[in-house]
Amino acid sequence: MTAVDTRPEEATTVLLPTDIAMFPPATRHSMLRSLAGYAVLWLCGAAALLLDAGPRTTTFALGLALPGGGLFHAGHATWGVVALVSVVLAVFIWWAAGPTVLPPVAWLATAAVPALTLDAPQGSTGGAIAVLATIPLLVALAAAVHAVRHATQQRRGAVLNERLATVEFRVTGAPSYPQDFTVVEHSDTDLRRLRASIDLALQPLDSYEGFTHIDQFREGALRYQLNALSYGLSMSQFTRTPAFRGYLAEAQRNTIEKVLQRKVWGYWPLENSWGHLRLDKDPIPVGSNVMLTGFFGLQVGLYSSLNDDRYTRPGSLSFRWDESRAYPHDLPGLASNVSDSVRGSRFGLYPCEPNWIYTICNTFGLNTVLSSEQRQPGGNADEVRALLRRSYESEFLRPDGRIVGVRSSHLGLSWNFWASPSVQLATTYWLNPGMPDLAQRTWWLIRDGWLRVEGGRVSTPRSVVSRLDPGNYKLGTDTFTLAVTTMAAREIGDEETALAAEATLVEREHLEQAHGAERVGNASGLANSYLNLGRFGRRSGLRDLVAFGPPAEWRDGPVLDEAAYPDVLVAKAVSDGTALDLVLAPGEGPVRTRLTLAQLRPGASYDVRGGREQSLVADGAGRATLEVDLGGRLELRITPA
Repeated sequence: MTAVDTRPEEATTVLLPTDIAMFPPATRHSMLRSLAGYAVLWLCGAAALLLDAGPRTTTFALGLALPGGGLFHAGHATWGVVALVSVVLAVFIWWAAGPTVLPPVAWLATAAVPALTLDAPQGSTGGAIAVLATIPLLVALAAAVHAVRHATQQRRGAVLNERLATVEFRVTGAPSYPQDFTVVEHSDTDLRRLRASIDLALQPLDSYEGFTHIDQFREGALRYQLNALSYGLSMSQFTRTPAFRGYLAEAQRNTIEKVLQRKVWGYWPLENSWGHLRLDKDPIPVGSNVMLTGFFGLQVGLYSSLNDDRYTRPGSLSFRWDESRAYPHDLPGLASNVSDSVRGSRFGLYPCEPNWIYTICNTFGLNTVLSSEQRQPGGNADEVRALLRRSYESEFLRPDGRIVGVRSSHLGLSWNFWASPSVQLATTYWLNPGMPDLAQRTWWLIRDGWLRVEGGRVSTPRSVVSRLDPGNYKLGTDTFTLAVTTMAAREIGDEETALAAEATLVEREHLEQAHGAERVGNASGLANSYLNLGRFGRRSGLRDLVAFGPPAEWRDGPVLDEAAYPDVLVAKAVSDGTALDLVLAPGEGPVRTRLTLAQLRPGASYDVRGGREQSLVADGAGRATLEVDLGGRLELRITPA
């Protein structure tokens, strides 16, 4: 349960754009370039037929005009289908892992192999004409279908705009201290869920026990698990224990240090070589790999906002390849990389895997810039936001308000699978820090046409996407969808839906408990981290943390700097700039333990309530220790004497 804030809000109406082109400018440019390239291949086939170039040359040329075309022309329809399917499979692998070279190589192979291996391949002129006509007809059919769908979406958008014109969205502005920085105490369940994340994060840096190991290219990759794990830890610190560093900050640092390991980022040299034909191993290139730069940049930015500035120092984030090669970066550098990439992209948004642009990934890029500029304003955030907003509202939005989740920068193509409501859910959450009005509109559209709340429970239409856990690629449960629903609803301020999603999860969860920690056993690590992110969130929690950051009173006031884990569980820790309030619980039974406080006034005396001592004196560095008997829930208050 999250607290309800009372901050002043700006009422705004957010209509859908009415001038979205059937083929927006950057998309049209890529499509025309692709069609021009294909026209060359088609002309090769036509020329071979018209000039009677010979059976082998004609077979090869028709294979260029259509994957398997030479085989179809020669009467080998079954093998023609196999060739066609192999090229489709190559495109799928290209989408999954970024090998841009694979589809053209596969296409070329399906043309060359028949021409070289078939004995005197012969075919009819009619068959050759059919081969040459296939792709132009398919392109024309696709364009016609798209035109019909676009017109339908425009009509739907007009109806929605009539309703949106009557809706006032409540967008939160800059938060004020203390009323907009509510801190609540962890429940017992919160602490058990948090312990599972802390245990996972505090293991040795070279250990990955408990992580999912499938591939390093898609959503199940280690980097995404580490990102999400750290996001959940950061959100718990922001809304529950902003005045606690200790093992919670250490856990976040561990996830950051793990991302810097070759085991995690080593996928990029391979993707860069087969996707861009470049041998550069630096995983932070300009114009690509926002799936690392953006996700990791936000992870580092959240840590820096809540804890210290170590990762803002030049070269503090070093991606080491081997003993002799490392690629030094830092948080400001990551933010600058995002800014340069957005400026240099015709689409505004820029790719994750080579060629593939994802709308959700670019929200992480913007959030990296926003979080970085909290401490070191660089003037890039407003420009990046404006460029991305223009792109979101033109190149990556359908007239009916659906976000286009992915687009090929080379071909300009997308597909409906990545315009599903499930994609909109996650985008709503991560879009709120930088474009809260668009996030509000997206959430309204989801609640209006897809998400149902009845009897205090959430239901979604059954589909492959809504029943997929992207953290392990397993189908059958909607745990991940409900986790993201909780995140988005709570962030937007729809607490009714957030609570309904949590109640639905409680009925379906298969819980695993060990050593005081608790996780959902039938969900991936990624899903469990997102469950925590939703559990620990609050209205505009991500927006406040990313776009504005903690108040000065939290950054500069007294903190609990060290506590033994798992002996001491910190349920609440907050400072008003001078005093420190703590709520502690034992993690392994009753214990007498010593706490270390920091950021006190050097040499100052403090009164203690709840500890074994009644007072303490800070040393010259503003630090002091305090002994407590922890047998159950314990409230501590440290105030200036």
